[in-house]
Amino acid sequence: MAIIPLERFLTRRFGGVRAGWRALIARNWRQRLDRLAGYITHLKEETMDDLKVTAPAGEPIIIMTRSFKAPRSLVWKAMTEREHVARWWGLRTSKLEMLEHDFRVGGVWKYRSTEADGSSMVFYGKYREIAPIDRYTNTFGIVDMYPDDGLSETHALEEKDGVTHYTSTSRFETIDARDGMVASGMEGGARQSLNQLDELLAELQQS
Repeated sequence: MAIIPLERFLTRRFGGVRAGWRALIARNWRQRLDRLAGYITHLKEETMDDLKVTAPAGEPIIIMTRSFKAPRSLVWKAMTEREHVARWWGLRTSKLEMLEHDFRVGGVWKYRSTEADGSSMVFYGKYREIAPIDRYTNTFGIVDMYPDDGLSETHALEEKDGVTHYTSTSRFETIDARDGMVASGMEGGARQSLNQLDELLAELQQS
């Protein structure tokens, strides 16, 4: 099957159209193809993992579970060391800047996530509990949007037959706050991050 560059395709099909209209048509085609690429990526993300997200009735918590075909010690390393976190945390389309990553009880983490359009958000929190290589707990906030004293996250790892089972429990102050986070589309962001972590683990096991 021959692959025709978009510009050549548009020239063949719309060569007789005035330049201004050709530019408008070209932009429309690029937007369609970008949406198609994004949708295909979304479908792949949904079928490549066993992520489960639950929000139990009557409890201000969100529970996420996922498995990784890697030893627990390696998953812990990838989830907690600065150089590795920088490669998987956040959306695929964003650029991550590690402003602070002091992984110790009382230490602070702060990451800036910047989108292609230049918009950015700064996520931050503190590490409250660390029990290598079993679990750790941190607070979570967004600068100027969401204070970190309203949400804590506990990340637990359990290994069985060479597979590491990850459980994240996010605890909110109220059920309304929990429901607001669910409605924000956080599952999609979590899925992208954890799938990138899975890809990094595969790479680390090959090295």
